[in-house]
Amino acid sequence: MEKFILSLYDRKNRYEANQCVCEGLRASQELYSITPELIEYAVVTNKADSSFLKGIKIFEADERVFNKISSTVSSQGILLVAKIPKLSDRPLQDTPFALVLDRIADPGNFGTILRTCVSVGLKDVWFSSTSVDPYSEKTIRSALCAQFSLNLHAYNNVNTLVDNLEKEGFQRIYRTDPSGGKNCFETGKLFEKSIIVFGNEANGISDVKDSIPVNIPMPGKFESLNVAQAVTVILFEAVRRKILR
Repeated sequence: MEKFILSLYDRKNRYEANQCVCEGLRASQELYSITPELIEYAVVTNKADSSFLKGIKIFEADERVFNKISSTVSSQGILLVAKIPKLSDRPLQDTPFALVLDRIADPGNFGTILRTCVSVGLKDVWFSSTSVDPYSEKTIRSALCAQFSLNLHAYNNVNTLVDNLEKEGFQRIYRTDPSGGKNCFETGKLFEKSIIVFGNEANGISDVKDSIPVNIPMPGKFESLNVAQAVTVILFEAVRRKILR
């Protein structure tokens, strides 16, 4: 079991086994509350609270063994091994706009974005295959298992994705651009069956054809916001306009 769990910290092994690792008490509680049927088993130490895991197979491990299989420096003595949900291939009919993530590299940013999506009630998220894995242990920990509440759609080429989304009825493509473009608070049709693309932390967005640049005004004249912050600002603008409710 030790060797198998350690293998799940590698992306290729994760998808071959179709299983991932969720670490920590709060993340484990969230996963159990969202999709307990996906949990294969738990590994805990005698100091961990596992009383909430009703009907889940539990293996006890001493702290030495647990610390060996845990990826965190200061573990809470609990981890879950769970099945990876199947990625979606079509958007839901009631998706008001398409949130597209292009080459997001940091698991902390990716996880924070997913948490924000769940918090505002957005159901669908598209992410490039070159982004960090949404089911890596670091992304799961950062997201507090929000990815298990979402319909995640992977894509290989952003322009092919845009073509496919346009066939599904999505119109107008916006790309976030810190250097200029339309003010996101004044763009009237920003959330009307549109596609909004957020780019890589260091390199920005891929070349998206026919896209309209949109920016978050920054009176302080700073260069740019963290991508997770940018997503948060724009998603809560959708909440303010009652697009998401």
